[in-house]
Order: sequence, then structure tokens, then C-alpha cells
Amino acid sequence: MTVATDASYPPCDYMNDQNQIDGFNHDVLMAMADRLGIVIKQRSLAFDGLLPGVQAGRFPAAMECITDNEEREKQVTFVDYAYAVKGVMTTSSNPGRVTENPLSLCGLKAGVQTGTEFVDDAARYSKNCEKSGKQPLAVTNFPTAADQNTALRSGRVDLAFTDLATGEWQKKVSNNAFSVFTSPLMARTYVGIVVKKGDTELAEALRSALVAMIEDGSYGEIMKSWSLSDIALDTPGINLASTKPLELPQLCGACGK
Repeated sequence: MTVATDASYPPCDYMNDQNQIDGFNHDVLMAMADRLGIVIKQRSLAFDGLLPGVQAGRFPAAMECITDNEEREKQVTFVDYAYAVKGVMTTSSNPGRVTENPLSLCGLKAGVQTGTEFVDDAARYSKNCEKSGKQPLAVTNFPTAADQNTALRSGRVDLAFTDLATGEWQKKVSNNAFSVFTSPLMARTYVGIVVKKGDTELAEALRSALVAMIEDGSYGEIMKSWSLSDIALDTPGINLASTKPLELPQLCGACGK
């Protein structure tokens, strides 16, 4: 089975020094293949092509820390396997103007990756700014997270929205060139493997493989090896964004100041 990904988003999925796809998603997927008794290969493409590719039947599934939300559930089915905690990333040389206070971002230049839920997050920040009588964010979309990070490091944008685990990874591999933090306007979400809407047989097979991994401890070992135990999901499920929704953040002006 071929599973699509966007191998430019560590530690979810990325190309390692041997030019092979690596990451905690890769490790989870390979362990699932063993339990399913099949061979799984990954194919990398742009993030905004993942859901349409599954919908069109070009590949049966996609896995790349894809956020499960109710709007996407109208298009595809999610087999949720972990949480995601979102954050704001800036450079370590940032002179203190970007903080956990959402209003500190007002009027600044923000980077987001095209096709991700961070596009909606940036819009929420802008709405929060306008509610407080301040300028919205000036948002630039980038095709990949790598392009976004390059723009941030070069000063073309002041900040970027990212998964917190990815931000911490970028901080580590850049010798602390980046700084990343949580924010009160950023929701904790589920991430899942995407399959074609209505493909209940494949969705249930993938969920059962995840359950087996949790029961035998291999899932926990993988998450621990990537220092991601805090986002491990105790019970995988299907379309959890709608069947077991998490609390969404509210506009809050200067909350987190």
C-alpha cells in the first residue's frame, strides 16, 4: 500500500541524510504494516495535494500530522493516532516583541504553510487583533514548511505558525536560532491518517493496528524515542474531531500577557 506524505515537516515526516523518509509517523506506519501483514511505501508530495489525492483515489491513504477537523471530515475519513499542540515560532534574535500575548502579533508579518490549518489560525489571530482595535497580521502563504522557516530566518516574516513538536525540532537542529512557544489562541487537536470517505474497511483495519500497538507497548516506545510521549493518544479513533471534540480556544484580547 502506498501512503502519501509531505516529507518536509520534521519530526512528523522528513528526508534524512540518506535521502530516505524518516520521522515518527514513518516509524508508526512501518510498525502498523507489520501488524497488518502488508508492505507500506511512502510517497512525498506537497501538503495541499494530500487530501485531494486520497479523494481522487491516487493513493489509499495519507499520513503527515494532518489535523482532523469537522470541515475536513466532510471530504475524507480520519483515523486519529496522536494529538497536536500548535505554537508560534520566531527567531531567537526577536527583540521581545513576539510573546505569548496574542496582541503582540498584531500588524506583524506571519508565515503559514499553504493548505494547513495554520491558515485558519492566522485568521483567528487577525480577528482577535481587530476586535481589540489593532492591525491584523500580514500573512504570507508558503508551499512548504522549509520555505516558511527560511523566510523566518531571513527576516522576511516576523513569525510562523507551526506544530509545537516541529518548532522544537527546528529549534534543536538550528542550534537555537528559533524560539517557539504555546499560545492561548492555539487549540490542541487530533492528527490522523486520512483515507477515502466511506472506506470503513481500511479505516477500521488501520485503527485496529494502532490499538494492537498501544496494547503491546510498541506505540509508546516509538513516541518516547522521539520525545513525543506528551502527544500520545491513549485510544485511537475514527473522526474524533466530531465524535470526541476537544475544547476550542476563544478570542481573548490580551490573554496570556
